Order: sequence, then structure tokens, then C-alpha cells
Amino acid sequence: MTTDPPPPPSARADARRNRDAVIAAAMRVLSADPEASMREVADASGLTRTTVYRHFPSREELLRAIFELVAREADAAAREATAGDPGLEQVMRAVARNAVALGQRFRFLAGYDQTVLGEAALTAGDDPLLRWIEVAQARGETRAELPPAWQLRALRSLATGAIEAVLAEQLDAAEAQQLLAATLIAAFAAPSAGDRDDPAVR
Repeated sequence: MTTDPPPPPSARADARRNRDAVIAAAMRVLSADPEASMREVADASGLTRTTVYRHFPSREELLRAIFELVAREADAAAREATAGDPGLEQVMRAVARNAVALGQRFRFLAGYDQTVLGEAALTAGDDPLLRWIEVAQARGETRAELPPAWQLRALRSLATGAIEAVLAEQLDAAEAQQLLAATLIAAFAAPSAGDRDDPAVR
């Protein structure tokens, strides 16, 4: 039994460029019209429809690729924010800034079903954030009574709420970032020695 030889590197590079061009075109087109058709995406990409459909046989496949891009960017942002185990305020401000920025950039995805990705992709960025929370808690920087997994879940929920407020035009991006960072810091910061003696802040 014979097998076809693998495509040469130049062909693989061309295929990758074409795929990236389709994704970039889809982001532009869908940002302007979330209901735009695959034909409109193909036209905007500058490629033939045959080429577009070779990479993305369906709209769902194209959306999955865009969601995967979101997941990669979210994971990279979380790793950068927690690199070197910085302090709580620095991390929470970075988390707030990155969450709102990503929410704005990919706002056209808000109406789509994100479950097409699967749980692993939907929790992008969780691993570095959870590791940072565990380290920060061990050094007494975050609340000892809140399990790290719970802190992470609460962080995700608050970030989602901030993004939704921006998309609904209830807050502008700067306000959302500031409020989200302040809320995260207040929610997770371990009380000072003086506060621990005050029942009102326990």
C-alpha cells in the first residue's frame, strides 16, 4: 500500500496563510454583520470560495477556529499576567484589562453558542490563574477561607459581567476595567492584621 507524500513546506505555508486570511476576513465581516454569510467572508478574504470551503467546510468550523483564537489569546494573556508571581493588585488589574479588551475585540461572538469548542477551550487561561492564586494564597496575599478554585470561578464570573456591561453600553471600557479590578482586589485580598481583629471585615 502506497501513501501520498506530505505536501512540501511551501505548500503548507501557503495553506496556513490562506487559513489565517479567512479567519482575519471573517473577524472583519462578522464584526460589521454577525449574520454575514460564508460567501461574504470568502469574498472579503480575497480567496476563491473553493479555497475557503477547503479550510472551513461549514460556518460552525469557521466559528470554532475563531473561538480557538480567543482561547489562545486568553491563555497567553493569563500567562503573561501571572509570570514571575507578581502581587495581587498587579495581576487583578491585568486580568481586568485583558478581559475587557478581549471582550471588545471579539464582541461579535457574543450571540454564538460557545459550547462548540468544548470545556477545555472555554477554560483557557484557567491553569496559570489557578496556579497564581494557589501561590498567592500560600504567601498570605489572598483570602485563606476561599478555596483557590472558588476564587477562580468568581473571577471568571465577575469578568464576564464586566464584559457584558461594556457590550450592553452600560459602561465604557475604561470604567469596566477600573471597576472590575477594584472589585477583584477587594474580594480576594487577605485582610490586614488590623482588619482580622474587626468582625465587620471577616
